[in-house]
Amino acid sequence: MKDSLELLDQALDLGRRELGLLGGGDADEAALLAENRGRLTAKAWEMREGADIEDLREKLVQLRSLQGRLTGEARRLHESIKGELARTRQEGERLAGYGKAVRKGVAVSRFVSKKS
Repeated sequence: MKDSLELLDQALDLGRRELGLLGGGDADEAALLAENRGRLTAKAWEMREGADIEDLREKLVQLRSLQGRLTGEARRLHESIKGELARTRQEGERLAGYGKAVRKGVAVSRFVSKKS
């Protein structure tokens, strides 16, 4: 059975991979890693008896620092997606305006000419 320090090391590795995924814009996969990281951290906390307190403290401080970086990256990604959605909405409105202008300029008769 793994001890709490090994579990915290695995959680740190998952956090680093999660940071890379967030940097690449893959929020779905990063969310899965975040859930696994949370489970590992909780399990490590339950198994903390008998572990060296200073080593545990060091790993938890590293996790806290990593969590701060993850939060910052997630906020950056959120703002990026928010801006992209706003630009997409503006582009849709612009194209809809062109469509309205074109439809107003073309007169379509309901009647068919028999001379053609």
